Amino acid sequence: MTTSEEVFTEAEMEAFKELGNVGAGHAAIALTKLFSKEVDMSVPFIRSGTPLKISNEINLDENELVGFSLTEVTEPLKYRLSVLFKKEVIISVLQLLSSTSKTNIKNENDLTDMQKSLVQEIGSTIVLRYIAALNKMLKIESMPELAPKFKLMKSVEALAEASYDVKRDLILIQLDLFTDEAKFECHLFIQPHPDSVEEYRKAFFQ
Repeated sequence: MTTSEEVFTEAEMEAFKELGNVGAGHAAIALTKLFSKEVDMSVPFIRSGTPLKISNEINLDENELVGFSLTEVTEPLKYRLSVLFKKEVIISVLQLLSSTSKTNIKNENDLTDMQKSLVQEIGSTIVLRYIAALNKMLKIESMPELAPKFKLMKSVEALAEASYDVKRDLILIQLDLFTDEAKFECHLFIQPHPDSVEEYRKAFFQ
Protein backbone atom coordinates (compact mmCIF):
# COMPACT_ATOMS: atom_id res chain seq x y z
CA MET A 1 0.00 0.00 0.00
CA THR A 2 1.27 3.47 -0.89
CA THR A 3 1.90 5.72 2.12
CA SER A 4 1.41 9.43 1.73
CA GLU A 5 4.48 11.66 1.97
CA GLU A 6 2.26 14.64 2.80
CA VAL A 7 -0.11 14.25 5.73
CA PHE A 8 -2.23 17.23 6.77
CA THR A 9 -2.75 17.89 10.46
CA GLU A 10 -6.13 17.94 12.19
CA ALA A 11 -6.05 21.76 12.31
CA GLU A 12 -5.26 21.93 8.59
CA MET A 13 -8.12 19.56 7.81
CA GLU A 14 -10.42 21.88 9.77
CA ALA A 15 -9.26 24.69 7.49
CA PHE A 16 -10.11 22.59 4.44
CA LYS A 17 -13.48 21.83 6.05
CA GLU A 18 -14.15 25.56 6.27
CA LEU A 19 -13.14 25.83 2.62
CA GLY A 20 -15.68 23.12 1.83
CA ASN A 21 -18.44 25.04 3.60
CA VAL A 22 -17.62 28.36 1.93
CA GLY A 23 -17.25 26.84 -1.53
CA ALA A 24 -20.50 24.88 -1.16
CA GLY A 25 -22.38 28.04 -0.28
CA HIS A 26 -20.96 29.91 -3.28
CA ALA A 27 -21.69 27.00 -5.61
CA ALA A 28 -25.28 26.61 -4.37
CA ILE A 29 -26.04 30.25 -5.19
CA ALA A 30 -24.48 29.96 -8.66
CA LEU A 31 -26.25 26.68 -9.46
CA THR A 32 -29.59 28.08 -8.32
CA LYS A 33 -29.23 30.67 -11.07
CA LEU A 34 -28.04 28.08 -13.60
CA PHE A 35 -30.83 25.61 -12.81
CA SER A 36 -33.49 28.34 -12.47
CA LYS A 37 -34.59 26.50 -9.33
CA GLU A 38 -33.49 26.39 -5.73
CA VAL A 39 -30.32 24.35 -5.13
CA ASP A 40 -29.15 23.47 -1.62
CA MET A 41 -26.03 21.60 -0.58
CA SER A 42 -25.22 19.27 2.27
CA VAL A 43 -22.52 20.06 4.78
CA PRO A 44 -19.40 18.83 2.92
CA PHE A 45 -17.61 15.73 4.15
CA ILE A 46 -13.83 16.23 4.08
CA ARG A 47 -11.15 13.58 4.09
CA SER A 48 -7.57 13.18 2.88
CA GLY A 49 -5.31 10.40 1.69
CA THR A 50 -3.45 9.13 -1.34
CA PRO A 51 -5.43 9.08 -4.61
CA LEU A 52 -5.72 5.28 -4.32
CA LYS A 53 -7.02 5.47 -0.73
CA ILE A 54 -9.57 8.15 -1.64
CA SER A 55 -10.77 6.17 -4.69
CA ASN A 56 -11.29 3.10 -2.51
CA GLU A 57 -13.13 5.04 0.18
CA ILE A 58 -15.68 6.46 -2.27
CA ASN A 59 -16.10 3.04 -3.95
CA LEU A 60 -14.79 4.29 -7.27
CA ASP A 61 -14.24 1.33 -9.58
CA GLU A 62 -11.38 1.96 -12.01
CA ASN A 63 -13.55 0.98 -14.99
CA GLU A 64 -16.50 3.09 -13.86
CA LEU A 65 -17.60 5.77 -16.33
CA VAL A 66 -17.41 9.25 -14.79
CA GLY A 67 -17.79 12.86 -15.82
CA PHE A 68 -14.64 14.79 -15.01
CA SER A 69 -13.67 18.48 -15.01
CA LEU A 70 -10.06 19.41 -14.27
CA THR A 71 -8.14 22.64 -13.96
CA GLU A 72 -4.81 23.82 -12.57
CA VAL A 73 -3.87 27.05 -10.83
CA THR A 74 -0.19 28.01 -10.96
CA GLU A 75 0.02 31.53 -9.50
CA PRO A 76 0.57 32.60 -6.78
CA LEU A 77 -0.02 29.14 -5.28
CA LYS A 78 0.00 25.99 -7.35
CA TYR A 79 -2.63 23.26 -7.11
CA ARG A 80 -4.79 20.94 -9.19
CA LEU A 81 -8.53 20.90 -8.67
CA SER A 82 -11.12 18.63 -10.24
CA VAL A 83 -14.80 17.70 -9.95
CA LEU A 84 -16.02 14.17 -10.57
CA PHE A 85 -19.61 13.04 -11.20
CA LYS A 86 -20.51 9.38 -11.33
CA LYS A 87 -22.51 8.21 -14.35
CA GLU A 88 -25.83 7.97 -12.52
CA VAL A 89 -25.46 11.56 -11.36
CA ILE A 90 -24.94 12.76 -14.94
CA ILE A 91 -28.09 10.92 -16.04
CA SER A 92 -30.11 12.45 -13.18
CA VAL A 93 -28.87 15.94 -14.03
CA LEU A 94 -29.79 15.53 -17.68
CA GLN A 95 -33.22 14.16 -16.81
CA LEU A 96 -33.83 17.14 -14.53
CA LEU A 97 -32.57 19.88 -16.84
CA SER A 98 -33.41 18.55 -20.31
CA SER A 99 -36.07 16.51 -22.02
CA THR A 100 -33.96 13.37 -22.25
CA SER A 101 -35.29 9.97 -21.24
CA LYS A 102 -31.76 8.55 -21.24
CA THR A 103 -31.21 5.86 -18.63
CA ASN A 104 -27.67 4.76 -19.52
CA ILE A 105 -24.43 6.19 -20.88
CA LYS A 106 -21.74 3.96 -22.37
CA ASN A 107 -19.36 6.58 -23.73
CA GLU A 108 -19.08 10.24 -24.67
CA ASN A 109 -20.82 9.64 -28.02
CA ASP A 110 -24.03 8.89 -26.12
CA LEU A 111 -24.27 12.59 -25.17
CA THR A 112 -25.22 15.41 -27.51
CA ASP A 113 -23.06 18.53 -27.65
CA MET A 114 -25.75 20.37 -25.68
CA GLN A 115 -25.79 17.71 -22.97
CA LYS A 116 -21.99 17.77 -22.70
CA SER A 117 -22.09 21.56 -22.48
CA LEU A 118 -24.68 21.40 -19.71
CA VAL A 119 -22.69 19.01 -17.54
CA GLN A 120 -19.49 20.96 -18.24
CA GLU A 121 -21.19 24.16 -17.11
CA ILE A 122 -22.15 22.56 -13.81
CA GLY A 123 -18.65 21.16 -13.24
CA SER A 124 -17.00 24.44 -14.19
CA THR A 125 -19.30 26.40 -11.90
CA ILE A 126 -18.38 24.25 -8.92
CA VAL A 127 -14.64 24.37 -9.72
CA LEU A 128 -14.58 28.15 -10.15
CA ARG A 129 -16.60 28.79 -6.98
CA TYR A 130 -14.15 26.71 -4.98
CA ILE A 131 -11.24 28.62 -6.48
CA ALA A 132 -12.98 31.81 -5.36
CA ALA A 133 -13.38 30.32 -1.86
CA LEU A 134 -9.67 29.43 -1.74
CA ASN A 135 -8.76 32.94 -2.87
CA LYS A 136 -10.85 34.38 -0.05
CA MET A 137 -9.41 32.07 2.62
CA LEU A 138 -5.79 32.49 1.51
CA LYS A 139 -6.14 36.22 0.72
CA ILE A 140 -4.82 35.79 -2.82
CA GLU A 141 -6.07 36.40 -6.33
CA SER A 142 -5.73 33.52 -8.75
CA MET A 143 -7.52 32.04 -11.73
CA PRO A 144 -6.80 28.94 -13.79
CA GLU A 145 -4.85 29.50 -16.99
CA LEU A 146 -7.38 27.37 -18.90
CA ALA A 147 -11.11 26.92 -18.34
CA PRO A 148 -12.11 23.54 -16.86
CA LYS A 149 -12.95 21.03 -19.58
CA PHE A 150 -15.52 18.26 -19.20
CA LYS A 151 -14.64 14.73 -20.25
CA LEU A 152 -16.45 11.44 -19.96
CA MET A 153 -14.07 8.54 -19.32
CA LYS A 154 -13.20 5.65 -17.05
CA SER A 155 -12.27 6.79 -13.56
CA VAL A 156 -8.77 5.30 -13.83
CA GLU A 157 -8.22 7.38 -16.98
CA ALA A 158 -9.61 10.51 -15.33
CA LEU A 159 -7.30 10.26 -12.32
CA ALA A 160 -4.34 9.51 -14.60
CA GLU A 161 -5.11 12.60 -16.68
CA ALA A 162 -5.26 14.68 -13.50
CA SER A 163 -1.62 13.68 -12.86
CA TYR A 164 -2.11 13.64 -9.10
CA ASP A 165 1.03 12.69 -7.21
CA VAL A 166 0.25 9.20 -5.88
CA LYS A 167 2.53 9.71 -2.85
CA ARG A 168 0.99 12.95 -1.62
CA ASP A 169 -2.29 13.61 0.13
CA LEU A 170 -5.30 14.46 -1.96
CA ILE A 171 -8.08 16.44 -0.28
CA LEU A 172 -11.59 15.15 -1.03
CA ILE A 173 -14.57 17.45 -0.54
CA GLN A 174 -17.70 15.34 -0.89
CA LEU A 175 -21.13 16.97 -0.93
CA ASP A 176 -24.67 16.47 -2.11
CA LEU A 177 -26.63 18.96 -4.22
CA PHE A 178 -30.38 19.05 -3.65
CA THR A 179 -33.34 20.35 -5.61
CA ASP A 180 -36.97 19.58 -4.84
CA GLU A 181 -36.83 16.77 -7.39
CA ALA A 182 -33.45 15.14 -6.95
CA LYS A 183 -30.13 14.76 -5.11
CA PHE A 184 -26.75 14.73 -6.84
CA GLU A 185 -23.49 13.51 -5.31
CA CYS A 186 -20.40 15.54 -6.15
CA HIS A 187 -16.72 14.74 -5.47
CA LEU A 188 -14.18 17.55 -5.59
CA PHE A 189 -10.43 16.87 -5.35
CA ILE A 190 -7.70 19.35 -4.42
CA GLN A 191 -3.98 18.54 -4.35
CA PRO A 192 -1.61 21.38 -3.46
CA HIS A 193 1.71 21.30 -5.29
CA PRO A 194 4.62 20.39 -2.95
CA ASP A 195 6.21 23.81 -3.51
CA SER A 196 3.05 25.53 -2.23
CA VAL A 197 2.15 23.44 0.82
CA GLU A 198 4.01 25.63 3.32
CA GLU A 199 2.36 28.74 1.87
CA TYR A 200 -1.03 27.12 2.46
CA ARG A 201 -0.09 26.42 6.06
CA LYS A 202 1.04 29.98 6.65
CA ALA A 203 -2.09 31.41 5.05
CA PHE A 204 -4.46 29.11 6.97
CA PHE A 205 -3.12 30.20 10.35
CA GLN A 206 -1.93 33.77 9.86
